[in-house]
Amino acid sequence: MSILAASLALHLASPLSFAANKTFDFGRPNLAPQQVVTFESNTSLEDMVGRTNKVTGSISGDIDKRNGTGKIVVDLASLNSGIDLRDQHMRSEGWLNVAKYPTATFETTSVKYSGGNNFNVTGKFSLHGVTKTIKTTAVIKYLPESAVTKRNHFDGDVIQVKTKFEIKLSDYGVKIPDMAKDKVSNNIKISVSVVGTTK
Repeated sequence: MSILAASLALHLASPLSFAANKTFDFGRPNLAPQQVVTFESNTSLEDMVGRTNKVTGSISGDIDKRNGTGKIVVDLASLNSGIDLRDQHMRSEGWLNVAKYPTATFETTSVKYSGGNNFNVTGKFSLHGVTKTIKTTAVIKYLPESAVTKRNHFDGDVIQVKTKFEIKLSDYGVKIPDMAKDKVSNNIKISVSVVGTTK
């Protein structure tokens, strides 16, 4: 179950230089096609991949100093695995319970530069009413506003954040019914690729 999709908020940093104290917003309407959060469940009987483009949040920081803070919020009700009935079950009270817990979030607590465009990120991941510390790696690329960014319909400076990590549904209080244990894994792989702009 895609929980993960969850919402992942990363840091902002990059070996590229730009003016201090910029904020990049992920929630602008024109960016929706660029926001991709996927989840993957693999069992011996069934593989399942779901996705959503409904992501909000922002990253603020100083790339020259390679520091910053960020938060990413994922709309769980929009998760789509390609089968409507399965998605309804996933959103229901017995699974993600999106009526009570509509989002998954990731908020950074620390970021350490590790070379190139790579960073080691630690943060608080919240899902299904439970918050736990997550450690992951992120690739973050920065593009200053230019003819290229404008030609591709981005406003202002641009950053792209990519990361992958894995969670256990049981760690977040999500119990897989006996009838679904052969088709839904407790271990969920999450992939995040999001774009933020300053305008």
